[in-house]
Amino acid sequence: MKDCIICKIINEEVRSYKVFEDEDTLAFLDIYPSAPGHTIVSLKKHGLTILDYSQEELGKLWLTVQKVDSALIKAFDTKLITIGINQFEEGGVPHLHVHLIPRWKNDGGGIIQTTVKNPPKESLEKIKEKISSAF
Repeated sequence: MKDCIICKIINEEVRSYKVFEDEDTLAFLDIYPSAPGHTIVSLKKHGLTILDYSQEELGKLWLTVQKVDSALIKAFDTKLITIGINQFEEGGVPHLHVHLIPRWKNDGGGIIQTTVKNPPKESLEKIKEKISSAF
């Protein structure tokens, strides 16, 4: 996609700080990091959501996430890494990508559930039924 910043990084039209690359994936530092070593991993094939990729492609993505996770643990002497997936970001980055953010005790961050503040108004039973019936 011509306006996609991740595609531009993959095509080397935009400067990046690559930490890992193979035939199918790219890992690079986030230019607005939440912590030292904050890395983004993406498939080189453009797609907005996990639904745009095959199981094989997603497997390649997660293999690279695993490799980067291991490297971050070694490089920053921490075992705590927050991993988050961004997909279909309206007004954001229109390319599925995974954030790996090294963490430390008392770093000011929180658990992943602190990202969104929209508690459900329905019971968990109704929500479970809604999701289960969508399969």
